[in-house]
Amino acid sequence: MTDWTDETLRPLDELARIGFPEGSGVTADTLKRLARAGKLVVYRPGKQHLSTLANIWEMVQATRVGRKPPTRPTPDVPNGLGLTEVELAQMRCEHALNELRNQATERAREDAWERKYEARKAARAKARPPRT
Repeated sequence: MTDWTDETLRPLDELARIGFPEGSGVTADTLKRLARAGKLVVYRPGKQHLSTLANIWEMVQATRVGRKPPTRPTPDVPNGLGLTEVELAQMRCEHALNELRNQATERAREDAWERKYEARKAARAKARPPRT
C-alpha cells in the first residue's frame, strides 16, 4: 500500500514506479509534462526533477475525471474592479432601468410639447376672425 502523505523528495521515475501500477502509462516523462503544465509541484535542486508522494496525490485529485458538484460563482470574490458578481448584476439592472426611464421621460416631454403646440394653434385659430 502506498503512503500518500510521504513528504520525502524522490526522483520522478521512482515516484512513477511507486505511485502508479505497471502498465498504467505514467512515466517520469508524463510527470514532467504535468509539472510543466503546472499541475504537479516539482523541485529541481540540480539536474533531476524531484517531488513527493503527497504532491503526486494532490495532482491526482486535481486532475480527477468524473462527476463534480456544480460550481457557482461566489459573491464574496471581487473582480478587477473590486466589485462582486452580485454588485455588477445590480449595476447592469440599474443602468437598464435608467435607460428605460430616460426614454419614457423624453417621450413625455415630446408629447407635452406637441400638446402645447396644438393648444396654441387651436387658440390662434379661435382668436383670428376669418378673412373675407
